[in-house]
Amino acid sequence: MGKLVNKRELALILGVSERSLTEWQRNGLPIALDAGRGASNQYDTANVIAWMIARELAGAAKETNRERLDRLQGDKIEMDLAKARGVLVPIEEVEPAIAQFVLDAVAVLEGLPEKYAPILDAADGLDAIYAALVDMKDQIRKVLSEYEFRQSDPDEDFEEGDAAAAED
Repeated sequence: MGKLVNKRELALILGVSERSLTEWQRNGLPIALDAGRGASNQYDTANVIAWMIARELAGAAKETNRERLDRLQGDKIEMDLAKARGVLVPIEEVEPAIAQFVLDAVAVLEGLPEKYAPILDAADGLDAIYAALVDMKDQIRKVLSEYEFRQSDPDEDFEEGDAAAAED
């Protein structure tokens, strides 16, 4: 058995506020003597320390409702700041542009056989075929790296002409 102390003394020993101790009591902080409303509870310091250690070992201090609210408010502020800096963009703004990019990339890829079949057919040897394939890879890389993102119009269907726009 440890030393019996009141709430003020325990708060000083642990370096926390009395309010924190009240919150911890709701979460199982052991009370050696529950004196009732208006009177001073007594706490066995050894039991309190054992409870704190067990709590930490069981998965760290569980977050109180107030701590959770503070954390969530802080997260919201961080997200708002990231949006203001342009570091964080809402998915509804990004998704249409990415969808259009994929459609345009597919259109470019679909045009490759028509362009490269005659070149490969006329190729004289493996070196010429290899050179044509390298040229095809370079063309794909150039088109995709120079792509200018734009939002697609949901009322507009994708058409073959979009492939030419993607290459320009």
